[in-house]
Amino acid sequence: MCPDNPVPGLSKALTEQDLRKSQNIYNTLQDESRQPELSESHLNALAELFVRHFAHETFGVHLAHSHFRIPSNNVLLGTNYNGPCSRWAKTIPFEDMNLGRVHGHIFVLRDNTFHPYEFQIGSMPDPPQGTSEFLAELAEYLVMHNLTDLVGLQVIHPDPLPMYELVLPMGTIMMDASRLTGCLPTRHTGWRFEIRDGEPRVCTPYETHAKHSGGHDIFNKGSPLPKLDNIEDVMNVLEQKKVLLKV
Repeated sequence: MCPDNPVPGLSKALTEQDLRKSQNIYNTLQDESRQPELSESHLNALAELFVRHFAHETFGVHLAHSHFRIPSNNVLLGTNYNGPCSRWAKTIPFEDMNLGRVHGHIFVLRDNTFHPYEFQIGSMPDPPQGTSEFLAELAEYLVMHNLTDLVGLQVIHPDPLPMYELVLPMGTIMMDASRLTGCLPTRHTGWRFEIRDGEPRVCTPYETHAKHSGGHDIFNKGSPLPKLDNIEDVMNVLEQKKVLLKV
């Protein structure tokens, strides 16, 4: 990857063509259950790379995966909420995207540059100085170790809580794990890095896919789809499913 290659949704404005490519990328990703493990040796090497470039406060790594097939002319867009702390990502048509108010959230390496396959409402955090060189070295590492289909680059939330990801109809909800009940973690999907005692360190995974304690997703395939027009609908349905603790 050339250090000067612009990254859509990170260092250059998004276009509809970028959205179309994002949809295609998402629909070719594997389900997380079919992805191999990301080894401890790779995580340690990535921690050293991120910390050396001072990128660890802005970026982390994500297990690149999908949960469903996004409909034509749609992408996955996430929004953060409080009370409880959560992030709802749902499919949204291209024409409903305000490209000036969103940024890339998770990126994978495609065609010699990083490209987003999931988006986030809000302004992109200021990237650290030297981000282009960091991305070039990260791309080189992923290609060298055949990790381009396994490892994604994620814009992280500052001081994140441990979160469980639950699959919804045409979306996902990332929720403060302490507010959920009857859910079992199945796969770590997000990692952060830090400096401790002057050395790079892999933090405890802070994003984990979870399923109902019965071993299935919260919403089984073939069951009637709930109405999920807003975040209140999502919380109400999770309470009805007895997985969200009331306060």
